Amino acid sequence: MGLGRGALRVLIALLWSGLLPAAASAGQPAPLQANLEYSVKANYLVRFAAFVEWPPRAFATAQSPVVICVAGHDPFRGSLETAARAQTAYGRPLAVRRPNSREAAAGCHILYVGQGGAGLVPEGRPSILLVTDAAAPPADRGMIHFAISDNRVRFHIDLQQASRAGLSISSRLLNLALSVRGG
Repeated sequence: MGLGRGALRVLIALLWSGLLPAAASAGQPAPLQANLEYSVKANYLVRFAAFVEWPPRAFATAQSPVVICVAGHDPFRGSLETAARAQTAYGRPLAVRRPNSREAAAGCHILYVGQGGAGLVPEGRPSILLVTDAAAPPADRGMIHFAISDNRVRFHIDLQQASRAGLSISSRLLNLALSVRGG
């Protein structure tokens, strides 16, 4: 149950890795930097599943997967499926989907909202960990909001939003955040 030591080390390594600065300083073309950035974000989305507890009613059965969704523009180019392959959280497999309606998005546990995806966010955000990117306006930011800090992918957490949705975020994840609102 939860995140094992190996997975925690991977998350910490991703957080503190020099991958993004190395690509930038090596003069890599912008598309490669973007691919690397979204590969790191895909790994975060997968790892977030092990740091969040959903209420039992969020799952149809004890074997139901944790569903990670991408609403709107999908910048991951397959890296999310690669990161989620053979991974589990709390003994549940991970599944990746791309909903095309609010009703379909209501079945997500983690919902990454890409450009143009705000209209797919279910009303009230019931038991959904909403994750947004740096381009999201402050009023539309999710419970976890990605940011680039010192050329590294980092994130902010809004604990108040998560609590209102019935989600519990591990203190281990809160300790890794750039900031925690309502903590």
